[in-house]
Amino acid sequence: MTRPLLFNHIPKTGGTTLRIILNRVYGVDKVFFINSKNINESVEKFKHMGVAERNSYKVISGHGAERFADLIENPFRVSIIREPISMFISQYHYLRQSTNSNFLADVSTLKSEEDYLDYAIGMGQDNLLTRYFSNSMQWLANPNIQIPNMEKNGKDLLGQAKENLLNYNFLTDLSNFDKGIFRLSQELRWSRIPMYRPSNITPKQNKQVNFSDNYYNRLKHILRWDIELYDYFKSEKLDAIFSETKVGYSYKLFMWRQNGISGLARLMGKN
Repeated sequence: MTRPLLFNHIPKTGGTTLRIILNRVYGVDKVFFINSKNINESVEKFKHMGVAERNSYKVISGHGAERFADLIENPFRVSIIREPISMFISQYHYLRQSTNSNFLADVSTLKSEEDYLDYAIGMGQDNLLTRYFSNSMQWLANPNIQIPNMEKNGKDLLGQAKENLLNYNFLTDLSNFDKGIFRLSQELRWSRIPMYRPSNITPKQNKQVNFSDNYYNRLKHILRWDIELYDYFKSEKLDAIFSETKVGYSYKLFMWRQNGISGLARLMGKN
C-alpha cells in the first residue's frame, strides 16, 4: 500500500501502542510524529518541507493529525475509539501525573475525578471523541481560537463527527485492539506484525471507582455527545473487525502470542 497513513490519535485509546507498532513496521525515520505539546510547530515544520521530503514519510501520527490531511495526497485514515466514560477517567489520571501533559500543573492539584469534571468542560477535555472527529481541536495548536462549548455546539459537532467517521479507512475499538491490529496488518499487507505490549497505561485507570449517583448521572449527561457517537460507531458496525477477513491459523497464532505477552507483562507489573 503506497498511500500515506494518517493516524489521528485520540487520547487514551491505545494510540501510543499503535505508534510503537507503526514505528517498527515502517521505521522511525518514515514516521512523522506530531509533538502534542506544540502541534502548530509540527504543522509549520511539515508545511515548509519540500514535496520529496513530505512524500518520504509513510505515516503521520499524533494528536491533531487531521490538520495534515490537506498536505498529503489521498491519506489512509486510521483511528481508535474507546468507551467514553472509561476514557474520561483514564484521561484524568493521565493528565494529573504525566510530564508530557500540557495540563499537569492544573490537574495535579485536583483531588478527584469529580473535581476534574468542571475543569475538563472549561478546558475542552470533555467529549474528546466528538471534538477530535469533528475536527474542532484547532485551539490546541492556536490558543487564540476559542474552545467550542459543547452545550452550545455539541449537536452540530456530533453531526459532523458522525459524518467524518465514515471517511475513515480503518477504525477499531480499544476493547478489540489486538483483533484490530491483525485486521490492519491485513489491510495494509504488512509482512509481519511486530512484537508489542500495551504501552502508556496510566496507573489506577483500570481500577473500579465508586462514584456518587449524582456525579455519575452528571458525567453521563456531560459526555452524552461522545456516548451517542460511540453508540453510532457500534450500531453501524464501523469497527474494522466486522469487515471481511481471513481468520485462520495465522490469526490464532497471533492472538496466542499477544495473550502470552499480555499475561507476562501483568506478572511483571508492566500493565
